[in-house]
Amino acid sequence: MPRPTVALRDTTTPLTPDESAAVLALAAEAADADGSEPLSEQFRLSARSREHDGVGHLLALGPDGTLVGYAQSRSGEGPPSGELVVAPGSRRSGVGTALLARLPDGIRLWSHATGAAADAATAFARATGLVPVRSLHVMGRSLRDGTPWPAASLDPRYAVRSFEPGRDEDAWLALNAAAFAHHPEQGSLRRADLDQRMAEPWWDPAGLVLVVEAADPDVLAASHWTKVDPPDGDVGEVYVVAVSPDRQGQGLGRAVTVLGLDHLRSLGLARVVLYVDEDNVAAVRTYAALGFEDVEVHRQFARASEAGDAADQVGGVSSPAVG
Repeated sequence: MPRPTVALRDTTTPLTPDESAAVLALAAEAADADGSEPLSEQFRLSARSREHDGVGHLLALGPDGTLVGYAQSRSGEGPPSGELVVAPGSRRSGVGTALLARLPDGIRLWSHATGAAADAATAFARATGLVPVRSLHVMGRSLRDGTPWPAASLDPRYAVRSFEPGRDEDAWLALNAAAFAHHPEQGSLRRADLDQRMAEPWWDPAGLVLVVEAADPDVLAASHWTKVDPPDGDVGEVYVVAVSPDRQGQGLGRAVTVLGLDHLRSLGLARVVLYVDEDNVAAVRTYAALGFEDVEVHRQFARASEAGDAADQVGGVSSPAVG
């Protein structure tokens, strides 16, 4: 196969609706072939909404103009992050290498592949001079069987309620930003990103559990955003656990995690999963104590010459702290 043409789509030359649809179709084709999603939620949302604020889209086009590969880069705090996918029928033909060459310097490239696809991703990384710099663990447990989790225990000065659209957006974003101040992805969540998620079919305000001041319910101390995607599925997710930094050490992380698990179990779901950085030892220990076990591991890669400070850029995805 001839070397593909790689086209950049950004604020100067925006991604078109047809190109967006082709990217999502390519990602779905790869997911069917590999058994795992090649693009994470935020990257899919950005492709669907044709976002260009701090986002670059790279299209690899075959001789007939067909989309044979796609990569996205996102800038923000710390090094840019990226994800890359090649059409199953166009692999091992230089498409991935051509896309990688056009990604920004310092890029941290995620692989969400599992099984044989993960082996292929590791081989591609090795062949192109990339080394692993970060590991994201997927942990899971049954909501029906296994080690029971303890009841949530809260100080009387706190109360529990659900997120209320039109009331809590700004307060929740402030809590999230403070809790994830040093996290390269979650800490940069903006109102537009929250609105995107609230427009998704799986959004359910009852699934965003808030721990608030009993004397002032508009003051948020901690939250546990749970997720069920697809909405008619039987697997829930510990989506985001956030504790205000000035309230850590009070057991709120564990308590609000349990409150979210109670909510998911009340829906009659079979299992729950979560994503957490390997380096977030406190969170990993808390989840393990609640009966979670490793299911799979996603990895982030960087060019060997640029990998030295990667460890400074990591933090917990599901929970920044569990004090």
